[in-house]
Amino acid sequence: TAAAKKQALEKAGVRVGKTPTETAELAREIYQNG
Repeated sequence: TAAAKKQALEKAGVRVGKTPTETAELAREIYQNG
């Protein structure tokens, strides 16, 4: 399920947004800081 995938990603240290907008903001932060 999507929830299980989200949990697996978070356990692996990947930040997962709950909405497309949140996901885009997280990606932007990662690219700016990375």
